[in-house]
Amino acid sequence: MYRSSLAVGHKGFLIFEDWLNKVFSPRFNPMYYLGAIAFLFTWIVFISGLYLMFVYSISVEKAYDSLQDLNWFNQLMRSLHRYASDGAMIALLVHLVREYFNDRYRRWRWVAWVTGVALILIYWGLGVTGYWMVWDQRGQLIARLSAEFLDFIPIWGEPLTRAFISNETITNILFIGVIFVHLAVPTIALFLLWQHVIRISRPVINPPRELAIVLTTLLVFLCFAYPATSVGRADMNVFAARFGIDWWYLVLYPFLASYPAWGAWAFTIAGTGILTALPWLIRPENPGKAVVILSKCVGCELCFNDCPYEAIMMQRRTDGLQYKEEAVVVEKKCASCGLCVGACDFHAIDLPDLTEEMIYKEIKNLMSFDSKGEPRILNVACGYGVDMKGLIDPDTKALKEMPNVKVLMLPCVAMLQPVMIEIAMKSGADGVFVSGCQAKDCHFREGDQFIEGRLLNARPPVIRKKAVDPARIRGGWFSAIHTREFLEDLRKFANDIKEDKKEVKVTVHRYIRERLTVPGIVLLAIPAALTLIFSDYPYSFYSQKDSMLMFSFKHSGKHIAEEIKLTPEELMKLPPHMRGRSAKAGKRYPVYAEVEIDGEKVISNSYTAGGLKAEGSAYAYEKIIVVPGIHKVKIKMSDTDSRDQFDYAYEQELEFKPSRQICIDFSSATKSFFIRN
Repeated sequence: MYRSSLAVGHKGFLIFEDWLNKVFSPRFNPMYYLGAIAFLFTWIVFISGLYLMFVYSISVEKAYDSLQDLNWFNQLMRSLHRYASDGAMIALLVHLVREYFNDRYRRWRWVAWVTGVALILIYWGLGVTGYWMVWDQRGQLIARLSAEFLDFIPIWGEPLTRAFISNETITNILFIGVIFVHLAVPTIALFLLWQHVIRISRPVINPPRELAIVLTTLLVFLCFAYPATSVGRADMNVFAARFGIDWWYLVLYPFLASYPAWGAWAFTIAGTGILTALPWLIRPENPGKAVVILSKCVGCELCFNDCPYEAIMMQRRTDGLQYKEEAVVVEKKCASCGLCVGACDFHAIDLPDLTEEMIYKEIKNLMSFDSKGEPRILNVACGYGVDMKGLIDPDTKALKEMPNVKVLMLPCVAMLQPVMIEIAMKSGADGVFVSGCQAKDCHFREGDQFIEGRLLNARPPVIRKKAVDPARIRGGWFSAIHTREFLEDLRKFANDIKEDKKEVKVTVHRYIRERLTVPGIVLLAIPAALTLIFSDYPYSFYSQKDSMLMFSFKHSGKHIAEEIKLTPEELMKLPPHMRGRSAKAGKRYPVYAEVEIDGEKVISNSYTAGGLKAEGSAYAYEKIIVVPGIHKVKIKMSDTDSRDQFDYAYEQELEFKPSRQICIDFSSATKSFFIRN
């Protein structure tokens, strides 16, 4: 079931990308540059964020005003910062899903996968703190719900939620802490971005120039057409019921508003844990890693240059031969793709599970058959290209529809060496048809480009023209869904051989001279529109007709043990700061409180004393939705966790207004309840 769902998802992506290839061409297909697009938007966010540092005021009173009534350039930078953040998150999420369904997250790719998951979490945290800093009604709700979420971990001393019960409790220290996080976390993000590509040779971190220009232009147009705005000044006496939220970053907050914090923590931890562990949940057999035959290695660096995962290093010679360097395989990075085998013209590197000798022998065996007058063709096929299941006769290794075509499967067609083509021709082949991955979507990143360069004699090692007629070689580039195109190109190649047609060049990638088309530019407006829609799509956190009563306090219950009276001699033995009072037992009673509204009990809880030994204060933070109108509120509280005898009481008729809140707190100084402003 699991594997079949993966196959369906993989096929779905291939069909969608094939359609996009017809519009964009593979050269500009944005699905092939999702990581690079995320990099592009990240740099825009970084630059616009640096500029906004000089516009923003780190103050409770001035934070909101500093982002209002901006001139056109400052407003553009604010909008760029917001929409580019959304674009980066969208690109990251689609990139993650695509790599998963394309099976590009396991074995040697685990570092990229794990750092990618970490980057999504980092970006999410940056987005949350960014909205918090605006300090409008949306930021107010995000701050309060974030505090409730974080308070589930009892490490803060005084709960964070106590900072958001009224306007009086909001301080500038809070904003300094938030902006510190917002500015410090990007450093971690840059480190993770470096780690994300550290095992990749020649990483693609920039999309094609034309695509980057179009995406940036669309982003700027979006900023002018729909500038980013604030919701309304934050006011802790108001709880905003409905407003637009950025679903790319704040999707967890409707859940936080509706369910207990433990549920959000369970979902977050389980989801993150499963995503992070995916590379190890399915562990297929690891193919043998490349092996250097040192006696043949001349230190030419061809394998080093072609390795797409930096799995080959060059070091000083260790065997005393005349060459200065030798190649060394870093096994933990090796993908067993065979690109190094195809690059080496001295046969000095091999895959133990598929050696050159094994391939030579296989080619000779495949070509020793009676083709009954049809041209004998060797199809060198990529293991990640056309889906060969059902196409090949397992007994003869020939295509069922074309018995004159024998198939040699390689991990990557870039493993094919010119000498292998020569052996095929000498063994009776009339032609060699190389079928690689879809252009610009090679499973091993660059194999399609490398083999094409060799077939065109533009990349070493080259094919000797005296040994092989170029007209007898053909290349094609297919994904797993291109069975029909693959068979059509094979039949055409067979007919060309029959008619002895001479081609100057083998088939090349069709995207080389193509340009980004107008339909492609128009199509890119769709994700731009989706970015806009879901960056500010309304959600109702509460009914606009409701009011809220917030009940919160910080209060210490009485000590469980009686006071211990000490003699003067015993007092002198105590540290100086403890001599002025009697010693008391540390543990305190929980504080018990009841809240009634119009005679109906809505809260009856015991609040445990804080501290490792329950010697600290107890904290309460309760929210009660109330129908607007005048209600009689009655509160009783006990210092000894008693349900019968209460030490403090409050009774008052209060007027509750729609979308407004009343916060009742307790003053330890006056030993009474009061309403906070």
